[in-house]
Amino acid sequence: MLRTTRRAKRAICLVTLLLLAPAARPLMIDSRSPYFTLSSDEAGSAAKGTPEERILAALDFIRTGNMADARATVDALLEEKPNYRLAYLLRADLYAMRAMPLNTIGDGATQLDLAHQQMAERLADLRKEALVRMNYRNMPTPPDLLPANILQFTPQQKYAILVDADTSRLYIFANDNGVPKMVKDHYVTVGKLGVGKSVEGDQRTPIGVYFVYKHLPRPQLDKTYGQLADLYGVGAWPISYPNELDKSNQKTGSGIWLHGSPAATYARAPQASNGCVVLTNEEMLDVAQYLQIGTTPVIVTPKVEWLTRAQWKERHSTAASTLGQWKNAWESLNTEQYLNFYGSQFISGEGQNINAWRQQKAQVNAGKKWAKVELKDLSIFAVTGGTPQMVATFEQDYRSDNLENKMRKRLYWQPENGQWKIRWEGNAIN
Repeated sequence: MLRTTRRAKRAICLVTLLLLAPAARPLMIDSRSPYFTLSSDEAGSAAKGTPEERILAALDFIRTGNMADARATVDALLEEKPNYRLAYLLRADLYAMRAMPLNTIGDGATQLDLAHQQMAERLADLRKEALVRMNYRNMPTPPDLLPANILQFTPQQKYAILVDADTSRLYIFANDNGVPKMVKDHYVTVGKLGVGKSVEGDQRTPIGVYFVYKHLPRPQLDKTYGQLADLYGVGAWPISYPNELDKSNQKTGSGIWLHGSPAATYARAPQASNGCVVLTNEEMLDVAQYLQIGTTPVIVTPKVEWLTRAQWKERHSTAASTLGQWKNAWESLNTEQYLNFYGSQFISGEGQNINAWRQQKAQVNAGKKWAKVELKDLSIFAVTGGTPQMVATFEQDYRSDNLENKMRKRLYWQPENGQWKIRWEGNAIN
């Protein structure tokens, strides 16, 4: 009968733990560090803070050769969060480091000759998660910068959610007298194939300006989905994909939500969802307290553009001025001046293209003596990176000598030949 060695037992336990995980570029560790000679029995002190702060502290301890504090931090974290798979991976590395130098996060596991491709992919996901978290910590957002994505709140909008797909980060901004003020931020997961959703089932997260329109609590998910409800963790908050612009571009798909994580998984890899934006359960509950159903915008952008306060004020003024010029041209009954704000790819909410729109507006203006347009409760949000867009939503009060009309309207603007042009106009659905 073969006698299993102590090291083999550790290997079996490690593989079992890792096989429980879905998931996250390798992070190089200096092999000349003196940590290879530290005693495995040396006592250490665990770092304190949030789970993310502690996982980053453990990585810092490993880089500087402080294995005792690294072990203590990881052990304490796993005692509190027994489903934190990245912490298990670091524990595996810390065991393996006692016997051999390692080159990347997770090398302690790969050197145990894991044979299955699925395991290799899971390890790669965990490495990606570690890298994304460390990159964000090493390049923090300066506290005095503001996002170009949030240019104007309505008075009713207390908060806005901004998702930066490039850094796998979700930001919560408060409405501070019309100026965005960062409240906090969290690590998030997006689609397995990244962003830019266009068709049903493409496993991408949509890019655009959306709104939270519903809350699906866990009991309701359990009733609807049974055991599959565990995928959504503590609950889900659907967002309004496809929005009006998405539909005009024939984009398909639905069911894009903010939601939590399965019970057995503390955090998922940066790209692991079917298109939703996913947080840990405790962080999803934290974000939920800032969500106003039907009101809170969720802006998903390829990359956040950060501005100084002076730059932000200038961007805000430019956006508001552009909208004001459009309104003034409409009131002037100067059809050509008014139509100059519409792009060649324009589609109205009723499906009219720019030619049909031009003909209709010329006929309408010819029969009017005067017009007055008032815009209330205006919000302006923007997508930066990739194909930019600006989204203005407002309560419109239109009056003329032969017509009065009030409606909640939305305009989607996109650049064309170096100028902002209206790409879609119509009733605001959400």
